[in-house]
Amino acid sequence: MTGVAMTRKRNFLAVASVFLAFCVAPAFPQGAPPPKAAAKEEALPSVDELVAKCAKASGGKEAWAKLSTQVLDGTIELPAFGMTGKVKFIGKAPNKMLHVVTLADGQFEQKQGFDGRVAWKSDTRTGLKKLEGAEFEQAKMEAIFDSDIRLKEVFPDMKVTGRAKVGDRDSYTVLAHEPGGKTDTFYFDAQTGQRIAVDSEGPDESGKVVKANIFLEDFRPIDGIQMPFRIRIESPAANLVITLQEVHHNVPIEDSIFAMPSSEPAATATH
Repeated sequence: MTGVAMTRKRNFLAVASVFLAFCVAPAFPQGAPPPKAAAKEEALPSVDELVAKCAKASGGKEAWAKLSTQVLDGTIELPAFGMTGKVKFIGKAPNKMLHVVTLADGQFEQKQGFDGRVAWKSDTRTGLKKLEGAEFEQAKMEAIFDSDIRLKEVFPDMKVTGRAKVGDRDSYTVLAHEPGGKTDTFYFDAQTGQRIAVDSEGPDESGKVVKANIFLEDFRPIDGIQMPFRIRIESPAANLVITLQEVHHNVPIEDSIFAMPSSEPAATATH
């Protein structure tokens, strides 16, 4: 799984990056260039200042404390492939998650889950797999329910590196590292404090270095927190767009849905 720590508005960056695994192919053009560096001016804010502003912009600790579960439904579009599909992201505090993606009218389905102890994924091509090592650490990080108010805990080595433009918006850049050797540059909106973009570079599960630019757009207030309803991912392999359609909080969810299945037909076929 090519995880990028996605703000979640439930670690949304990490969720979005899951889909790069669907479109890694050498024949597609490079997407739009990453945000451009801006000229340095006054002193840069500290990491503490930026993470505090981001936490407040995401809704703050009090708003997140009122939420126990989150269910997101939306669509995914891969224009270069002429392909569309559906996405569902389910999270439960403090650290359980299930992501489900279906493409081509259900011909391809991928799931990834973490039940607080075991991480796993399955798809119609490769079957069921328990995640270990760097993949386990990545899934564990993606499952953090309220990462935007815990950024220094999730990324303890964060370092402010400069300023940049994301479209017409001024931002501050922060370097951070993920499990498995992935390097992220976060872009924090200078006015709102929200994370609005991420540059990610690092190895995928096969060891191949993957680069991607991720843009979080169309923020809307939902139950006291801010959610990006559109996520654009641009990479040398392909570009895709995830659009949220429904967001529900505090829906009763059984822990069993996050558990690794005992077996799946597709997994048996690979042996």
